[in-house]
Order: sequence, then C-alpha cells, then structure tokens
Amino acid sequence: MGLRLFTEDTPWEQARKDVRYAVTSLDARHKHQQLVKPLATLLARWAAVDEERRAAEDEQVDANAMVNAIDHELDEAVYRLVQRLLVELEDDSSHPTFRAYFPEPPTEVIRLGLESEIVRTKQLFTVAEERGASPAVRAILKQIGELQRRGETALRARVDAFVALSRADLHVQDWKESANAARKSVANVLEGYALKNHLPRGYSEHFFPAASRTTKKTKTEGA
Repeated sequence: MGLRLFTEDTPWEQARKDVRYAVTSLDARHKHQQLVKPLATLLARWAAVDEERRAAEDEQVDANAMVNAIDHELDEAVYRLVQRLLVELEDDSSHPTFRAYFPEPPTEVIRLGLESEIVRTKQLFTVAEERGASPAVRAILKQIGELQRRGETALRARVDAFVALSRADLHVQDWKESANAARKSVANVLEGYALKNHLPRGYSEHFFPAASRTTKKTKTEGA
C-alpha cells in the first residue's frame, strides 16, 4: 500500500495520530529506535503548532462575537436616536431636520454591517452641530460615538485574528510537509534495512498506519 502522505485535507488530529503510531512502532522494535528522534521532535512541534492554532481560532471567535455584539448595540442606539428625533419633531419623519439626519430610511442604516454603520453614523455628528441638537439627542450621539470607538477596536481585532489564523494555517501546512519528508526518510531507511537483510518488500509499511485499520471479519474469521 505504501506510505500514506499527508495532504491539505488530512485532518490535523489524524496527522498527529499517524506520526505517534510510527514513533511507537519504531520504539517497540529496538533495532529501529534510532529512527524515532525526528518523528518524536515532530510530535513536540505538533503540540506547539496546535496551541498556536487553537489560540488563533479562539481569537477569531472572540473577535466575531465582539463585532456582532457591538453592531447590535449600535443598531439599538441608532433606533433610540430615531425615536428621540420623532418625539421632538412630533412624529414627522418628513421634517427637514429628520431628513438631514436620515435622508434614507433609518432601517437602511441599522441593517448596515458594523464597519459601514460606523462610517455612516459619523455623519450624524455634523448634522447635530448644524441643526443645534437638543441635550437628549447629544446624549444619544455620545453613546453612538463610544460605540464607534469600541467597534473600530473590535474590527481591528478581527483583522488581527484573521492574520493570526492564516499564519497558524501556514504553520500547520509546513508541519505536514515536514512530517511527510521525515516519514519518507524513515521509510527509505527501513526499506534499505529490509533489502540488506533479505526481508520482504513493503517492510516499512508495518511501521505506519494503514489507510483503514478497521475491517469487518468474515463469518469464517468470526466463527
């Protein structure tokens, strides 16, 4: 069957198990224990890469959650502003002051993603200065401004998390490539040993897990 090389589709945890299998198999055959070291080093490196990968994934989860939470909070603040303006303008959404704040339907602003909504809501402050906003409106705008700052921080964190995860993915791929090279080298040494000692071809295959190690017994085997 030959050595099963890792690909991009090889599950990360499965790759670790396959290398561990080889380490244990080689260690069990005392005459091949000298081949264990490079694979054992790979196992130690796997743990470090995995820690990096998990940390990056957690950062991405946290960043996405933060962006989503602030997005909803900003939506609520914009809605409060709309309601306050309508109270002050006697529920007249066609009033020039209201239209100055929201030339488009307010729902279009609320439906924006966080990054776009931050850009859009910054325009509200200019209108507030031009129209002489009431203290109540200014209080809501102050809340919006704070959410904008928090949102910008969250968006930067999301970019950083994406970069960190991309870097971790590259390290995962590099580990798989290093593991393939190390295992092929071990397999070549084992085949050389087999040739020298007149052992059957495919000797090295005994030290690596097969593609599928679970097979159903036939009725005869199970009897």
